[in-house]
Amino acid sequence: MLTVEAFLSAANGEGPPVELETSGFKLSYGLNRRAGRPELTLISTVGAGHRAIHSNYIELDDDGSVIDHPLIGPDVAAFIYRNFDRRGHTESFTIPARALAHGEAEAALVAPKPEDVRHQLGTTEKSFTATGAKLAAHWPIFHKLRDTGFSSIIRATMTNSQVCASRCHFCSTIARNKKDSITLEEAKRFVTTLYDEQAAFNREQFPEYNEEYRRLHGCDIRLRGLILSGGGQPNLWPHFVEFVRWLSERDIDLGLITNGFPQSIPEDIYTHFKWVRISVTPPEASAFYPGGMFEKQYIPATLKHNPAVTVGLSYVDGPWSDDAILLRLDRAAVENGFEYVRVLTDCNLGRSAQLLAHHHLAEKLFRTGLVDAKGQAISRTFQQLKYHGTEGEALDLWSEGQCYLQSYNVFWDTTGHDDNGHSYCYPCDSVTVLTEEGPANEASNSERRFNASKWGTVRNDQVEKLYREPLRAYFDPREICHACLFMRNNATVKSLANAEDYSSISVPKDLQHQNFP
Repeated sequence: MLTVEAFLSAANGEGPPVELETSGFKLSYGLNRRAGRPELTLISTVGAGHRAIHSNYIELDDDGSVIDHPLIGPDVAAFIYRNFDRRGHTESFTIPARALAHGEAEAALVAPKPEDVRHQLGTTEKSFTATGAKLAAHWPIFHKLRDTGFSSIIRATMTNSQVCASRCHFCSTIARNKKDSITLEEAKRFVTTLYDEQAAFNREQFPEYNEEYRRLHGCDIRLRGLILSGGGQPNLWPHFVEFVRWLSERDIDLGLITNGFPQSIPEDIYTHFKWVRISVTPPEASAFYPGGMFEKQYIPATLKHNPAVTVGLSYVDGPWSDDAILLRLDRAAVENGFEYVRVLTDCNLGRSAQLLAHHHLAEKLFRTGLVDAKGQAISRTFQQLKYHGTEGEALDLWSEGQCYLQSYNVFWDTTGHDDNGHSYCYPCDSVTVLTEEGPANEASNSERRFNASKWGTVRNDQVEKLYREPLRAYFDPREICHACLFMRNNATVKSLANAEDYSSISVPKDLQHQNFP
């Protein structure tokens, strides 16, 4: 068994870092002399060996309340090493003080119910996150699905490459291969298939439903919204500028999710986006934060105080956080003219730990005056209450074994492209963080990578099958998606696709970005 003495030696710089090989990861603990603190580095042994550096952990009281966010000292590191296989790559950094004192993993967490978290679902959260609230605006495609069994892919997300300059603790694709990238021609072909070819297909094969859609939106049933995502920074893809200029010639709402902005990219390129979401990382995770301050990073002037582009900040709360950063995020949004700040918890946590983390986050937001007593945002900051589903919910929702997101949405990830010359599409972007939870609240590790053999639908060069062939299940979500984060969306699609009458459907006019999730 590893001893605290070994960690003391490493922490004092008297020996090499203490390492531990485990399933999918290698742990390395030692002293960072430049930073003047001990660090526990989590290194993926799958993919390109991406890593996350942990310096703090969350210390919990018996009732689950947060005591502090201390540095990971030698005794804590020893505890993490001893219990890592049981507690996993995410929950290992949330430790009850009693368990640490006894040197043993704790009993199951007592988590709050979702309805007990201080939170209200507001218009901002509905507009800028995937709650399913905007799906009714596209009811003709679900009318078509009900009557014909054929899907309509109106939303897509692309990860053009897996390159990222950050090392986030909560990275959903830490096991990725940074060599997996696509060509400009492949990217254009994917869009052309979903935009031009799908529109022609619906005009010819489903004129009745296509006309319904045209009367509602003034266009054929085709790709309406496209998000460029990636390993973290899609604007590091060498064809980014040329691709965005090509996309701007089409009637597609463009979205961008990025950790940062390479200064080599012309600033005018960002004016082609309908919205941009800037992911704010823990300070030690991004080398391009001057002095570790996210506020000092380079942000294109074309995105500041620009009413034509909705810009928001996104932040994942965790052991690296304190109350002050929430206030800094809100202040930065005001100073830059950004519309919102979305905060949420680490989706790699199991359901119980995630709900407990949501409770702590909600209380911090209330304590800092960013939300009111009911959890309603009174600033630019809102909490996205996003948490894993349960086995019972899965069995009830997917009674026929069909994921409904696949009927209107596609996520193309480039994993495997370097080896195979092609990669796969998925129904959503969150399969990488699915963390199944057992009866004793013991959570299995999320894969933190896209696994085509498990969740893949079609190859990127065969995406037309999603709308040219009747909807079918490529996998059974009842077996592998109990922890789905998008059950609300699935339930909305199921309801719309089984509606008896579409004439009374209405969508609140204040909901923005109806062509995005």
